[in-house]
Amino acid sequence: MDAQPKSPRQVVATAVQDLVATRLGRGLLPLAVLFAVGVAEQLTVGLGIPALSVGALAAGGTMLTYGLRISQRAFDRPRRAWMSWAMLGSLVPPLFALYVLGWRGLRQLAMGDGLGGLGTGIAFAVLGTWAMRSWMKVVEVERLAQVMTMDMDG
Repeated sequence: MDAQPKSPRQVVATAVQDLVATRLGRGLLPLAVLFAVGVAEQLTVGLGIPALSVGALAAGGTMLTYGLRISQRAFDRPRRAWMSWAMLGSLVPPLFALYVLGWRGLRQLAMGDGLGGLGTGIAFAVLGTWAMRSWMKVVEVERLAQVMTMDMDG
C-alpha cells in the first residue's frame, strides 16, 4: 500500500500529541489519588466543602483541555474561543497543587499532630509536589511544540 508521505508538520504534530498524551496520563494519577482521598474524606468526616475532590476534577479537566489546545495548535488548527478559556483555566492545576502542597501538606506537618499527622502531611506534600511537577511537564511540552513548529510553514 502506498501511503501518502506525511509533511514535516504532521510528523512533529503527531510527536507532540504523543508527548502530551503521555504527560497527561502520568499527571492525572496524583489527581485521581487526591480525588479518591477527597471522596473518602467527604464520606467519613463530612467536611463542608469537598475541596480535594472538586479541585482534583477541575484540575484534571483543565489539564485535558489545555493538552487538547497544545495538540490543536501543533497541527496548526485555527484558534477557537475555547482555547482562550483553556489558557485562563491553566491557572487551576498549579493553584490546586499549591493548595495541596502548602495547606494540606506543609501546614499539617507544622501542626505536628503525632505520627498520623506527620504521615498525612508528608503524603499530601508528596501528592501536591507530584501534581505540580506533572503540570510543569505539560507546560514544557507546550513550549517544545511552539519551538518545533515555529516557521514550519514559512
